[in-house]
Amino acid sequence: MFFKNKIEIYSNRIPVSFLKDFICTYPKNLPSYFKNIPKTYPFKVGRNFNIRTCSGFLNFFKRSIVLKSPFDISLEIKDKQIFCEFGSGSYSNENNLGVHNSEQFLKYVDQNKYEIITKFIFGVFIKCKFPVLVTNPWWSMNDFEIIPGILNCKKPTELNLFLPIKKNQSRITIKQGTPLCMLHFECEKDLKLVFKQEKINPKNYNGLEYLKTNLKNMVLKNKI
Repeated sequence: MFFKNKIEIYSNRIPVSFLKDFICTYPKNLPSYFKNIPKTYPFKVGRNFNIRTCSGFLNFFKRSIVLKSPFDISLEIKDKQIFCEFGSGSYSNENNLGVHNSEQFLKYVDQNKYEIITKFIFGVFIKCKFPVLVTNPWWSMNDFEIIPGILNCKKPTELNLFLPIKKNQSRITIKQGTPLCMLHFECEKDLKLVFKQEKINPKNYNGLEYLKTNLKNMVLKNKI
């Protein structure tokens, strides 16, 4: 079957042949504990309900992709500085972590929960004809969270993940294979996930390399 509606995945640093095992569709995207939940309860009379028979839960995973961490990741926070290590350290020099200064967001918010917002930059790009919703993988019960957002991916768009650091938080440890985020696609048609071997050069596209801001090219129209 010829699929016009493709989700193309590119990777500039992590080999695609390795990365594809960490981009999971249903049923491989289900939480690890799902298999431990019984379909029915023994010796119980009447209707048996649990997460296995929740359409909201099942539809959520049937309609989404889970991106799992390709690395063991360690973040240490000391005196508002962040020290990070990816794997044994060989990927730690690849600029995988960025930090957003408070003037970009937190300075203007009346809150006492978060200290810093960091950004995972793995060099992974997505291209598809429809918007991509990025959400926190709540069902995985992680000790960290990912800030949600929607990407306009008509051109190859880098999948950067924003991870807030809580006040008084000194360390975050993420094991390889831990779900980092979920990707949802605003499209009712059948989709095909395609892993591309080409590298993405942002200078080939009219973006921040040439403009002070490319907001008008990336922001989507009102949905409602």
